[in-house]
Amino acid sequence: MAIKDILEDIEKKNQDRITSIKKECAEVLDKIQKEHTKEKENIMGIFNERLAEDLAVSEKRERDSINMEKTYLLLHRKTEIISELLIALNERLSTFKSGTEYESILSDSITVAEKTLGKGFIIKCSPKDKEFLTKKGKELNIQEDPSVNGGILCYSAKGDRVVDLRLEKLFREIKPDIEAMILENIGAN
Repeated sequence: MAIKDILEDIEKKNQDRITSIKKECAEVLDKIQKEHTKEKENIMGIFNERLAEDLAVSEKRERDSINMEKTYLLLHRKTEIISELLIALNERLSTFKSGTEYESILSDSITVAEKTLGKGFIIKCSPKDKEFLTKKGKELNIQEDPSVNGGILCYSAKGDRVVDLRLEKLFREIKPDIEAMILENIGAN
């Protein structure tokens, strides 16, 4: 064998070795790239899952916040409506202290007081209401009391029982029912 053959043989073995090393390196590099791609996809999958969960939580919080704000605004507006209606009713009550409806209320109040307190009860009312009640023709013990403004305040003959039939008190008593009725009509929920 000549040196040339030996050198060619060595060169061929070196080329084969280089080719083998390149092939091994390419396989290792390919394996590393596949593992890297798989790990990257895994990390992206986890990231996307967490991002989706975070977005769902954020969306729910935002929706809850919007619903709370909406509920607050509706409740606030309903409260304003009730307040405005009660103010209007109160104003109407102050102008209601005359006329046939008012006189009918006074007559009914006398009947209620008589049933509750018995004969001989004392009626305290405004001077204007005293005028109307004395014209009724009934025997009534009526005392003027300017502090009773609208309606009557009645005491038993002995003074031990009181029936308060003043319009303001009657209005205060039915006010919760009126509020409930208004809420029902404007939709409380």
